[in-house]
Amino acid sequence: MAASVLHLLETLEARLEQKNAEITALREENERLRQQLAAVAALSASSTSDVARASVAKTDVAMAQEAPADISAQTPSQAPVQPSTQAPSPQALLKQWYQRYPNAFFKGHTKPLKVGIHQDLAEREPWSGKLIRRALANYVNLPRYIKSMREGAERVDLDGNPAGKVDKEAAQHASERRKEAPEKKAAENATPHAQKSPTKAVSPAKKTLQRADEQRPKAVVEEKDEQRKPLSFEEKLKGLQQKFERH
Repeated sequence: MAASVLHLLETLEARLEQKNAEITALREENERLRQQLAAVAALSASSTSDVARASVAKTDVAMAQEAPADISAQTPSQAPVQPSTQAPSPQALLKQWYQRYPNAFFKGHTKPLKVGIHQDLAEREPWSGKLIRRALANYVNLPRYIKSMREGAERVDLDGNPAGKVDKEAAQHASERRKEAPEKKAAENATPHAQKSPTKAVSPAKKTLQRADEQRPKAVVEEKDEQRKPLSFEEKLKGLQQKFERH
Protein backbone atom coordinates (compact mmCIF):
# COMPACT_ATOMS: atom_id res chain seq x y z
CA MET A 1 0.00 0.00 0.00
CA ALA A 2 2.78 2.43 0.93
CA ALA A 3 4.68 1.51 -2.24
CA SER A 4 1.69 2.34 -4.43
CA VAL A 5 1.23 5.72 -2.76
CA LEU A 6 4.90 6.57 -3.27
CA HIS A 7 4.63 5.55 -6.92
CA LEU A 8 1.61 7.78 -7.36
CA LEU A 9 3.42 10.74 -5.82
CA GLU A 10 6.42 10.25 -8.10
CA THR A 11 4.12 10.09 -11.11
CA LEU A 12 2.42 13.35 -10.13
CA GLU A 13 5.74 15.10 -9.56
CA ALA A 14 6.96 13.96 -12.98
CA ARG A 15 3.81 15.31 -14.63
CA LEU A 16 4.14 18.59 -12.75
CA GLU A 17 7.70 19.05 -13.94
CA GLN A 18 6.60 18.26 -17.49
CA LYS A 19 3.83 20.86 -17.32
CA ASN A 20 6.22 23.46 -15.92
CA ALA A 21 8.61 22.78 -18.77
CA GLU A 22 5.77 23.23 -21.29
CA ILE A 23 4.70 26.53 -19.67
CA THR A 24 8.29 27.81 -19.82
CA ALA A 25 8.52 26.89 -23.49
CA LEU A 26 5.22 28.68 -24.25
CA ARG A 27 6.41 31.83 -22.49
CA GLU A 28 9.62 31.83 -24.51
CA GLU A 29 7.65 31.36 -27.73
CA ASN A 30 5.28 34.19 -26.75
CA GLU A 31 8.20 36.56 -26.11
CA ARG A 32 9.78 35.66 -29.45
CA LEU A 33 6.53 36.35 -31.31
CA ARG A 34 6.12 39.66 -29.49
CA GLN A 35 9.58 40.79 -30.59
CA GLN A 36 8.82 39.81 -34.18
CA LEU A 37 5.58 41.83 -34.13
CA ALA A 38 7.39 44.89 -32.76
CA ALA A 39 9.99 44.67 -35.52
CA VAL A 40 7.27 44.37 -38.19
CA ALA A 41 5.40 47.41 -36.76
CA ALA A 42 8.56 49.52 -36.73
CA LEU A 43 9.31 48.59 -40.33
CA SER A 44 5.73 49.42 -41.40
CA ALA A 45 5.84 52.82 -39.66
CA SER A 46 9.13 53.64 -41.36
CA SER A 47 7.71 52.76 -44.76
CA THR A 48 4.58 54.85 -44.15
CA SER A 49 6.65 57.86 -43.09
CA ASP A 50 8.76 57.62 -46.23
CA VAL A 51 5.64 57.46 -48.40
CA ALA A 52 4.11 60.45 -46.58
CA ARG A 53 7.27 62.53 -47.02
CA ALA A 54 7.36 61.71 -50.70
CA SER A 55 3.69 62.67 -51.05
CA VAL A 56 4.23 66.00 -49.25
CA ALA A 57 7.21 66.78 -51.46
CA LYS A 58 5.16 66.11 -54.59
CA THR A 59 2.33 68.30 -53.25
CA ASP A 60 4.71 71.18 -52.50
CA VAL A 61 6.11 71.01 -56.02
CA ALA A 62 2.63 70.99 -57.54
CA MET A 63 1.53 73.95 -55.42
CA ALA A 64 4.64 75.90 -56.36
CA GLN A 65 3.96 75.31 -60.04
CA GLU A 66 0.27 76.26 -59.80
CA ALA A 67 0.66 79.20 -57.38
CA PRO A 68 0.41 82.04 -59.96
CA ALA A 69 -2.81 80.64 -61.42
CA ASP A 70 -4.41 80.17 -57.96
CA ILE A 71 -3.55 83.71 -56.82
CA SER A 72 -5.02 85.27 -59.96
CA ALA A 73 -8.22 83.24 -59.51
CA GLN A 74 -8.88 84.44 -55.96
CA THR A 75 -11.94 86.60 -55.36
CA PRO A 76 -11.50 90.08 -53.82
CA SER A 77 -12.90 88.88 -50.47
CA GLN A 78 -10.47 85.92 -50.30
CA ALA A 79 -7.32 87.64 -51.56
CA PRO A 80 -4.74 88.27 -48.80
CA VAL A 81 -4.31 91.89 -47.79
CA GLN A 82 -0.78 93.24 -48.09
CA PRO A 83 0.10 95.50 -45.16
CA SER A 84 1.18 99.02 -46.01
CA THR A 85 3.86 101.05 -44.27
CA GLN A 86 1.29 103.07 -42.32
CA ALA A 87 -1.99 101.93 -40.80
CA PRO A 88 -5.09 103.71 -42.16
CA SER A 89 -7.60 105.58 -40.04
CA PRO A 90 -10.74 103.69 -38.91
CA GLN A 91 -12.82 105.61 -41.49
CA ALA A 92 -10.34 104.83 -44.30
CA LEU A 93 -10.25 101.15 -43.31
CA LEU A 94 -14.05 100.99 -43.38
CA LYS A 95 -14.02 102.42 -46.93
CA GLN A 96 -11.65 99.60 -47.91
CA TRP A 97 -14.04 97.03 -46.43
CA TYR A 98 -16.88 98.35 -48.59
CA GLN A 99 -14.82 97.30 -51.62
CA ARG A 100 -13.15 94.21 -50.14
CA TYR A 101 -16.27 92.67 -48.54
CA PRO A 102 -19.20 93.96 -50.63
CA ASN A 103 -21.43 91.08 -49.46
CA ALA A 104 -21.05 92.05 -45.79
CA PHE A 105 -20.59 95.85 -45.68
CA PHE A 106 -23.30 97.82 -47.46
CA LYS A 107 -23.69 101.51 -48.23
CA GLY A 108 -27.41 101.17 -48.91
CA HIS A 109 -29.69 98.40 -47.68
CA THR A 110 -27.80 96.92 -44.73
CA LYS A 111 -27.77 93.44 -43.17
CA PRO A 112 -26.71 92.59 -39.60
CA LEU A 113 -23.21 91.11 -39.29
CA LYS A 114 -22.29 87.75 -37.85
CA VAL A 115 -21.65 87.59 -34.10
CA GLY A 116 -17.87 87.57 -33.67
CA ILE A 117 -17.21 89.11 -37.09
CA HIS A 118 -14.21 90.96 -35.61
CA GLN A 119 -12.43 87.63 -35.18
CA ASP A 120 -12.94 86.79 -38.87
CA LEU A 121 -11.63 90.24 -39.80
CA ALA A 122 -8.58 89.76 -37.57
CA GLU A 123 -7.73 86.56 -39.47
CA ARG A 124 -7.90 88.31 -42.86
CA GLU A 125 -6.71 91.82 -42.05
CA PRO A 126 -3.07 92.68 -41.18
CA TRP A 127 -4.04 95.45 -38.74
CA SER A 128 -4.24 95.46 -34.97
CA GLY A 129 -7.36 94.30 -33.19
CA LYS A 130 -7.90 97.80 -31.78
CA LEU A 131 -7.99 99.39 -35.25
CA ILE A 132 -10.35 96.68 -36.53
CA ARG A 133 -12.75 97.20 -33.61
CA ARG A 134 -12.75 101.00 -34.09
CA ALA A 135 -13.50 100.69 -37.82
CA LEU A 136 -16.21 98.14 -37.07
CA ALA A 137 -17.72 100.46 -34.44
CA ASN A 138 -18.04 103.21 -37.07
CA TYR A 139 -20.15 100.83 -39.16
CA VAL A 140 -22.39 99.27 -36.50
CA ASN A 141 -23.21 102.73 -35.06
CA LEU A 142 -24.63 103.94 -38.39
CA PRO A 143 -28.41 104.60 -38.23
CA ARG A 144 -29.08 102.25 -41.16
CA TYR A 145 -27.25 99.40 -39.41
CA ILE A 146 -29.08 99.98 -36.12
CA LYS A 147 -32.35 99.98 -38.09
CA SER A 148 -31.46 96.61 -39.67
CA MET A 149 -31.09 94.98 -36.22
CA ARG A 150 -34.60 93.58 -35.97
CA GLU A 151 -35.55 90.33 -34.26
CA GLY A 152 -35.29 87.40 -36.65
CA ALA A 153 -33.23 89.29 -39.24
CA GLU A 154 -30.58 87.10 -40.90
CA ARG A 155 -26.95 87.83 -40.10
CA VAL A 156 -24.18 87.41 -42.71
CA ASP A 157 -20.46 86.65 -42.60
CA LEU A 158 -17.72 88.38 -44.61
CA ASP A 159 -18.66 86.43 -47.76
CA GLY A 160 -22.39 87.13 -47.43
CA ASN A 161 -23.28 83.64 -46.22
CA PRO A 162 -26.04 83.22 -43.59
CA ALA A 163 -24.57 83.25 -40.07
CA GLY A 164 -27.42 83.11 -37.57
CA LYS A 165 -30.24 85.51 -36.78
CA VAL A 166 -30.73 88.56 -34.57
CA ASP A 167 -32.10 87.47 -31.20
CA LYS A 168 -34.64 89.31 -29.07
CA GLU A 169 -32.06 90.86 -26.74
CA ALA A 170 -29.95 92.33 -29.55
CA ALA A 171 -33.06 93.68 -31.30
CA GLN A 172 -34.27 95.32 -28.07
CA HIS A 173 -30.87 96.93 -27.52
CA ALA A 174 -30.93 98.33 -31.07
CA SER A 175 -34.46 99.64 -30.54
CA GLU A 176 -33.33 101.53 -27.44
CA ARG A 177 -30.45 103.04 -29.41
CA ARG A 178 -32.87 104.20 -32.13
CA LYS A 179 -34.93 106.01 -29.49
CA GLU A 180 -31.88 107.62 -27.91
CA ALA A 181 -30.55 108.99 -31.22
CA PRO A 182 -33.14 111.85 -31.70
CA GLU A 183 -32.79 112.94 -28.05
CA LYS A 184 -29.01 113.01 -28.31
CA LYS A 185 -29.16 115.00 -31.55
CA ALA A 186 -31.52 117.55 -30.02
CA ALA A 187 -29.23 117.95 -27.02
CA GLU A 188 -26.24 118.48 -29.30
CA ASN A 189 -28.11 121.12 -31.30
CA ALA A 190 -29.15 122.95 -28.13
CA THR A 191 -25.64 123.01 -26.66
CA PRO A 192 -24.18 125.79 -28.93
CA HIS A 193 -27.04 128.17 -28.03
CA ALA A 194 -26.41 127.62 -24.36
CA GLN A 195 -22.73 128.34 -24.83
CA LYS A 196 -23.40 131.65 -26.63
CA SER A 197 -25.30 133.17 -23.68
CA PRO A 198 -23.72 131.95 -20.47
CA THR A 199 -25.21 133.28 -17.25
CA LYS A 200 -22.84 134.83 -14.76
CA ALA A 201 -23.07 133.52 -11.26
CA VAL A 202 -23.97 136.11 -8.62
CA SER A 203 -22.91 135.57 -5.04
CA PRO A 204 -25.64 135.52 -2.34
CA ALA A 205 -24.10 138.58 -0.59
CA LYS A 206 -24.24 140.64 -3.77
CA LYS A 207 -27.85 139.60 -4.37
CA THR A 208 -28.75 140.79 -0.83
CA LEU A 209 -27.16 144.22 -1.43
CA GLN A 210 -28.97 144.58 -4.73
CA ARG A 211 -32.30 143.81 -3.09
CA ALA A 212 -31.56 146.28 -0.26
CA ASP A 213 -30.79 149.03 -2.77
CA GLU A 214 -34.00 148.33 -4.65
CA GLN A 215 -36.11 148.45 -1.48
CA ARG A 216 -34.39 151.56 0.00
CA PRO A 217 -36.36 154.87 -0.40
CA LYS A 218 -35.24 157.11 -3.23
CA ALA A 219 -34.46 160.03 -0.87
CA VAL A 220 -32.07 157.89 1.16
CA VAL A 221 -30.35 156.72 -1.97
CA GLU A 222 -29.98 160.33 -3.20
CA GLU A 223 -28.62 161.41 0.20
CA LYS A 224 -26.12 158.59 0.10
CA ASP A 225 -25.06 159.64 -3.37
CA GLU A 226 -24.61 163.26 -2.21
CA GLN A 227 -22.44 162.12 0.69
CA ARG A 228 -20.21 160.27 -1.71
CA LYS A 229 -19.53 163.52 -3.69
CA PRO A 230 -16.26 165.36 -2.78
CA LEU A 231 -16.81 168.42 -0.43
CA SER A 232 -15.81 171.87 -1.50
CA PHE A 233 -13.40 174.08 0.53
CA GLU A 234 -16.26 176.19 1.89
CA GLU A 235 -18.20 173.12 2.96
CA LYS A 236 -15.15 171.80 4.78
CA LEU A 237 -14.74 175.12 6.69
CA LYS A 238 -18.41 175.12 7.55
CA GLY A 239 -18.11 171.62 8.89
CA LEU A 240 -15.12 172.52 11.07
CA GLN A 241 -16.97 175.54 12.44
CA GLN A 242 -19.95 173.40 13.40
CA LYS A 243 -17.64 171.00 15.29
CA PHE A 244 -16.07 173.87 17.32
CA GLU A 245 -19.49 175.26 18.20
CA ARG A 246 -20.60 171.88 19.52
CA HIS A 247 -17.56 171.66 21.84
